Amino acid sequence: MTRPSFRTARRATAAIALVLALPTPSHAQPRDTLDVFFLGNSYVYYNTLPEQLTEISRALDGPHVRTSYHLRGGFTLRRHLDGGLLPAAIVDQRVGAPHDIVVLQEQSRLGVPYRDPETGSLGGSMAFLEAAREAVHMVRELGSEPFFYMTWAKEAFPGQTDDLASAYHTAAEEADARLAPVGLAWAAVRKDHPEIRLFHPDGSHPSPAGTYLAACVFYAVLTGHDPTGAPTEIWGTEVVAPGVARGDEPVPLVRLTPEMAATLQAVAWRAAQPYLEP
Repeated sequence: MTRPSFRTARRATAAIALVLALPTPSHAQPRDTLDVFFLGNSYVYYNTLPEQLTEISRALDGPHVRTSYHLRGGFTLRRHLDGGLLPAAIVDQRVGAPHDIVVLQEQSRLGVPYRDPETGSLGGSMAFLEAAREAVHMVRELGSEPFFYMTWAKEAFPGQTDDLASAYHTAAEEADARLAPVGLAWAAVRKDHPEIRLFHPDGSHPSPAGTYLAACVFYAVLTGHDPTGAPTEIWGTEVVAPGVARGDEPVPLVRLTPEMAATLQAVAWRAAQPYLEP
């Protein structure tokens, strides 16, 4: 039996709710909301990807994306699983119910040492795929849908893109899950717009523009809406190692020129096309 998609299920729920609310037909229908939980590491918390995604969704006409996270710098999926904290962390404490989506992100080397550190040759995807199967099972047991975050090749090793994409596609296909092709969007920007600096100076983590590109890809794939028109400046909570918020005072997470923001939005929307729900 084909599993109904989370969007289909939410549409059905929204339709029932609308019928029950008919005594006030003049009221505008509230926007749909997706609750999205990020499980990952510093590739999520640099420049606070979840909050950039939320703020992009606030500014556009599609569903509102409400986010939360459980992040630890350098963690693999296996370390997250072995830590024993995930079942309690994944249940949405705000409403005491499962999140719609749990985003799964592996460590940047797919959780294992390089086969060849000089060339950046990855050591294989077996460890990642095994951990992904366990994580997917746990996520579905908790009542959420798994969703994979395809990461990017390191700046010095652009050839990693194909291996990373292949591993994430395999994980998603095995799990009958969806994914955000962030790594493919990064490769497209590096090829066609090399003037845009996607990397932090360490050549691995994202710059604010890199995180913005990732947030636009997630927005497009999760909602099915074009990120064109997303804000060029986003303020929010700074998250630092090991993955916790630094105070409540908002800080600028990203500031882009209108031209750069429009370029990243367009690349994200093109990259998302094969990954949108039918």
